[in-house]
Amino acid sequence: MITNFQIFRYFLYLGITGFGGPFAFIEYMRRDLVIKKKWMTLEEFKNYFGYAQIAPGPLAFQVAVYFAYFKKGFWAAVLTLLGLVLPSFLIVLIFSIFYKEFSDISYIVWGLYGIGPIIISIIFYSGFNLTRTVFTKDIFQYVLFFSAIAVSVFFKIHILILILSFAFIALVYYTLKEKFKSDKVNSISVFALTAILSAINYVPVILNQFIDYVNNKLLDIALVFMKAGALTYGSGFVIIGVLRHDVVEKFHWLTAKEFIDGIAFGQITPGPVVITSTFIGYMVSGIPGSIVATVSVFLPTFIIVLILAQVIEKVKDNFYLKAAIRGANAAAIGAIITTAYFLSKDALVDYWTYGMFLSGIGILFYTKLKPYYLIILSAAAGIAIKFFF
Repeated sequence: MITNFQIFRYFLYLGITGFGGPFAFIEYMRRDLVIKKKWMTLEEFKNYFGYAQIAPGPLAFQVAVYFAYFKKGFWAAVLTLLGLVLPSFLIVLIFSIFYKEFSDISYIVWGLYGIGPIIISIIFYSGFNLTRTVFTKDIFQYVLFFSAIAVSVFFKIHILILILSFAFIALVYYTLKEKFKSDKVNSISVFALTAILSAINYVPVILNQFIDYVNNKLLDIALVFMKAGALTYGSGFVIIGVLRHDVVEKFHWLTAKEFIDGIAFGQITPGPVVITSTFIGYMVSGIPGSIVATVSVFLPTFIIVLILAQVIEKVKDNFYLKAAIRGANAAAIGAIITTAYFLSKDALVDYWTYGMFLSGIGILFYTKLKPYYLIILSAAAGIAIKFFF
């Protein structure tokens, strides 16, 4: 019989040792919980992974919460949240304090100079890697993907608006496609879901207006990070893209260079990549800001997962929901590439950084070197370049 403490202890261990990103996390859970501990069956694992495609937020985090909730209930899910997030929160908080105090020291500056282009290569790699994992052989998903990149680059539409709009486009496309194949599609259901998605398109606008109205800095932080956590599908890098828009462009809380440095800290620590929120929160408003940002980015996903868990069997195979998610995923992955493009303007500043970026792309695609090792090596390379040249 599994206890809540055993679940907490395992996910605390995973939170301390879990490097490698969301799919590595998911593989660790499959290996440990299905094969070694036998706490769940392979069929249950597949179900939880499938459920995680429905809700917004970090993928591996959702799989863990589904497992804990279905196995032991609400408090097990809460302990899973704490176990996964607390170690990386503390590590990134220490990095953030160190960064704020010592980031102007020459060797730190040189190390971050080397890290910047590698972070861009990691974001590009993650985006293109997700296309192979998430996309089917459906050409329309690739059309949406490249269209999302073009629209983002040339028109600079907010990522959340982009994702929700493309979800709506996909819903219409796949519904019409199915309609021509069969007359079984219920037009009332299509109309209802279309109306809901149309209304959702206005959610980011309403939230932005509310943020503009409120002046309290911690409340600003909470709303920005809750919006990112609640309305972003796909990889943690999509959430990073949403945060870049608000943190760098809208509120000017961080420079683009500081934002890239924060992503680096999120990459070299265990846990989800969105733990970068801890760094951003600290830079904006100290330790209270780091706590508010971290809680706010994970809490919406946690709540949505617990709500969906009550009805998941009824909605997981819904045709209209799956159609909308296809469009949302295509736009979200396109948004990852766009984020890398915009951040590259501050990271790729000379021949050395362009060379490191291209080297990083080559290493990631053609070797099995983990990104956090690559970041450490790039920091050393940055120091060496500045010292000798």
